[in-house]
Amino acid sequence: MTLEKQSDCTVHKTTIESSDIEAQPTEDTVSSDLDPRSGFPAYTRYAVIVGCFVLQGLSCGVVNSWGVQRQYLAANVYVGETSKIRMLSYTGTLMFFSLYLWGMLAGWLAEVWSYRKLCFVGVLAMALGQLLASFCEEPWQLCLTEGALFGLGVGFVFGPSSTAPARWFTKRRGLATGLAVTGAGAGGLVIAPLTEFLVHSVGVEWSLRVSATYIMVLGSIACYYTRVPFQDKTRTLRNFDWRAFGDLRFATNAGMVLFVAAGYIIPYAFLPEFWVAKGISSQTASVLIAVSNGASLLGRVITGFTADHFGVLNSLILGLGVTSLSCLLLWPFATNVGMGVVMSIFYGFGTGGYWALAPLVAAKLFGVDRLASISGVIFTVSAAGSWMGSPVANAMLERPGYGSDFIAVSTYAGSLWLAAFVLALVNRMLYSKKVFSKV
Repeated sequence: MTLEKQSDCTVHKTTIESSDIEAQPTEDTVSSDLDPRSGFPAYTRYAVIVGCFVLQGLSCGVVNSWGVQRQYLAANVYVGETSKIRMLSYTGTLMFFSLYLWGMLAGWLAEVWSYRKLCFVGVLAMALGQLLASFCEEPWQLCLTEGALFGLGVGFVFGPSSTAPARWFTKRRGLATGLAVTGAGAGGLVIAPLTEFLVHSVGVEWSLRVSATYIMVLGSIACYYTRVPFQDKTRTLRNFDWRAFGDLRFATNAGMVLFVAAGYIIPYAFLPEFWVAKGISSQTASVLIAVSNGASLLGRVITGFTADHFGVLNSLILGLGVTSLSCLLLWPFATNVGMGVVMSIFYGFGTGGYWALAPLVAAKLFGVDRLASISGVIFTVSAAGSWMGSPVANAMLERPGYGSDFIAVSTYAGSLWLAAFVLALVNRMLYSKKVFSKV
């Protein structure tokens, strides 16, 4: 059942679970909207997962590793220049803000134009942003290149690569999506220590040029395999169902994503600086960020699997709860390598679970046929949340005690995740008040 066939956007027992797609729970077949004349070979849907995995790794991996570059620039290039260090925080914010800002446009273009072509445009923008950033000398220039331009590419890549696998699978949709979005964790696991090595051995400039090269090469190959079973070429902007904006579940879900957008990037941006301030070397700090990305990889797979068996909304609540507690209870005590590993694992696992479930939640509430556009609208509505993250945290660190007093930052990040947890709980109760039901 598509969103257009619903009398309103509220979800009854005739949503995805009772649609024609979900009516065959015993067989993991390709989605019923697969064009039988397309002639796709049987391995295509698995190639789609691999392609989306790579795109997730290249886009989110660089975003998640931004804190490594930020820490190096603040400690070695802009030492004591408070205004420039503050400007650096805007670069990471623009990366993350753009991921959300362009969500609506990217979702619509993916559905009415082409998943593959849109992803290629995104890869080109990401590579160009990194390349141009390598020639920048001032933080505001990094905001325009590595922030805005690279962020535009991430926005065009993230949505399609998150939602495409769900179009190919039914019974194991959660696992397929989870495997694809593990690329973000795997990308950070590799890119964070790679960035640390490059900035210390060849400098930030060549580090960015190397990044541009592997993004362009690997991203272009991955784009070729990013597709959906059927591309509806008859759709236009006029076909978009704007009634979603009047749905309470839509508003609650958008609010949840807004708080996630605000809280997500704070630990990745400031934990390296926190650990260095506590006496941990920058090299070890980058490894701890890599550990978090590795845990994120596991979180995406495991949470995607549990969503298929215990319910998408139930799994989402669990993941958000773990993430908020990791910031509120673990971060303040992660002042040594041992506790740093614990903090990294819990935060990475929880956030990884969220990213695996975000597109599945939209599919659960609004249907799979308009998944890219609905998810994109939610992202765009929530884009303002990214400006509530790093800039606010950076302002907190400018108080007396800068470089050592991070308790306000960890509490702030945890509070944002806790707010997302509460809204997810509200959405779950709106969907079903049965506590032990699989939803």
